[in-house]
Amino acid sequence: MIKILIDTTIIYELLTEEGKGGPYFKLAEAIKSQKITGVISVVTLTELINILGKDIYKGKIDELISTKLVIVDTDQAIAICAGELRMNQKLFTGDSLIAATGIIENIKHILTNDADFDAVRNLIKPINLKTALKMAG
Repeated sequence: MIKILIDTTIIYELLTEEGKGGPYFKLAEAIKSQKITGVISVVTLTELINILGKDIYKGKIDELISTKLVIVDTDQAIAICAGELRMNQKLFTGDSLIAATGIIENIKHILTNDADFDAVRNLIKPINLKTALKMAG
């Protein structure tokens, strides 16, 4: 089993993909079968509420919370690390908090479509969905 930090954009796609058999359905299955331990920052919940909108978010957030994803709260160590990333790497605050979550939790990879995470690739390596599914075996 591999532990992967999952960015908000990927979780959004996972929650909104239509039908079964698509790439994000395969990710959901890998998490459900524990081939991947999916970890998200609590910041992802905040971002999803904004992205999904008030008519949709409640059901989707409840759906997300009931999955096997590990949701990590922001603590002092994550906040300090995020501040350093924001200052030194010029990441947006949300991205800094997400990256810091993975770094403090000692996670080696972040599954993302966001090129902004390339700035921290020496601390947590950005990977795409195809790579994550391949790593899951």
